[in-house]
Amino acid sequence: MECIVIDDIEDLIARIIDRDEDAFNELYEATFSKVYGLALKITKDPSTAEEVVEDTYYQVWQEIYRYDFNKCPLNNWMLIICRSRAIDAVRKLNAIPEMVVDFEWAIESTDLPADDRLQGKQESLAVVKALSEIKPLQRQLLHHVFYYGLTHQEISDVMNMPLGSVKSTINRAQKLLREKLKGEQF
Repeated sequence: MECIVIDDIEDLIARIIDRDEDAFNELYEATFSKVYGLALKITKDPSTAEEVVEDTYYQVWQEIYRYDFNKCPLNNWMLIICRSRAIDAVRKLNAIPEMVVDFEWAIESTDLPADDRLQGKQESLAVVKALSEIKPLQRQLLHHVFYYGLTHQEISDVMNMPLGSVKSTINRAQKLLREKLKGEQF
């Protein structure tokens, strides 16, 4: 990345804040190779890296007024944004979509008496309600375990999360569900 003299950076940022596209293009030309290189290193896919770079520069354009000279160099600020966008992109690509569970088929397709079908619906609704009250990440990890049958290590790999975080998040989610379903009569 070209080293931009501090006076030039201050002037460049002021011009970008004033929506000077030429100034933004100068910044882009001076920083593109490092930003793209980091995006590619994290995503390991040229197409995804290009999307990350686009998102990074869009965020820089939108939020340049937030940049603080005293906190870090401009180059570092941009690379922090790029890293965050790249990690988000990898997680999005690797995430297994959360399935919406429809319990109706299991209850309606049986020849159970009406009372049993009603109880089944009530149980299903209680579980769905309890699941809706926990954090989305907890719900997604439980889904990976119980629907897809993934191991904690597989979830760690898919979600790009530390194994310990996966285990503790799943344990907290299970504890919360037990507490939420404690008063239910099944």
